[in-house]
Amino acid sequence: DQSTLPGQLLHNPMAIKWNPEGPNKSVSITDSEGVPGGQAISFRVRRKSSKPWDIRMRAPFERDVTAGQHVDIFFWARASKLPRKAETGKITVALGRIEEPYDTVVNEEVLPTEDLQMYRVSGVAERDFPISESDMGFNFGFEKQTIELGPFFAITRDAE
Repeated sequence: DQSTLPGQLLHNPMAIKWNPEGPNKSVSITDSEGVPGGQAISFRVRRKSSKPWDIRMRAPFERDVTAGQHVDIFFWARASKLPRKAETGKITVALGRIEEPYDTVVNEEVLPTEDLQMYRVSGVAERDFPISESDMGFNFGFEKQTIELGPFFAITRDAE
């Protein structure tokens, strides 16, 4: 029942249109205990990139974000294979324009541990972000690592 959510979903979380991009990666579906639904997308980076946003998982949304709206993105993640000599993985979560000026509503670093947990990133739209010019993505290319992503929920709510 979506009426219990604190805002409106930007997408259908039961039918996410994942779109992996970039070189030096492999992507697969894996069983993942503790993730709602029991499965996650495993995103393996074989070699880090000088442009970490080039190795990413895009997840387009289905509703425009309008100026002044708050956006909250909740997602399940863990680092199933940590970068060498690191205690966490490293990703960024971004929701923004895919054309100039490449501005964002959300652009936040997350450091997933080996333990599965839910993360939340948030932002406020300073301008309109129509779906024709914008998308959401998880950027992985910072390190040689494997990150598992479970379901995510992107919610908009009006300014308070």
